Amino acid sequence: MKKFLMSFFVIIPVVLFSQDKSSDNTLDVKKKPVLSISSKLFKIKNLTFSRFEYDVTGEYLETFFQIENLTNTPLELYTFVIATYESEYIPQSSFESPDLEDRVLIKNIKAFPDDLTNFEYTEKDENGVEQKVYQKYPKNIKAGLDEDTGKPYSISDTVIFRAVHFSKYIKNYYFFNTVTILIFDAADEELLFRQNYTVRPIRRR
Repeated sequence: MKKFLMSFFVIIPVVLFSQDKSSDNTLDVKKKPVLSISSKLFKIKNLTFSRFEYDVTGEYLETFFQIENLTNTPLELYTFVIATYESEYIPQSSFESPDLEDRVLIKNIKAFPDDLTNFEYTEKDENGVEQKVYQKYPKNIKAGLDEDTGKPYSISDTVIFRAVHFSKYIKNYYFFNTVTILIFDAADEELLFRQNYTVRPIRRR
């Protein structure tokens, strides 16, 4: 069973905050983000990244991986693949503490399924004015459907995923340096798997 995930890359200045699941769009920036979660129900294997140029307009990042069911019963899962360029403030010494403007910054973000509003939240700035921010956690977990069936991904054995993200050449161009995979249980929407993968500099094919 093979799934082809295609999404296009957009350049948006955003801020990364903690992965707080709430009933509204407001972020709790005091909570620590969930960095990594794994599951004994399945495993991600054969993960590879490839970079290739499409034409003079931009280039692609291809992400290939498999989800292998480790149980004897089919799994029903919601799945998201998020591509970003992220820059991190690094203090010059252990005595230096970054201020609020030195948070991890997401320069670019694109998600599959292709609906950025699902990752759009609000927070208040120092003047109490609400501003739009993005975090790598969907508001609507049920949006992570199999496009072929319109239902959660049903995995009896192994499913092959191939995600291709297009990055258009623009001024101040940033290519992807992070891919995040999120997988939820369709029954109770529990987050079963979350992992950030660093995309190190890749030669074009």
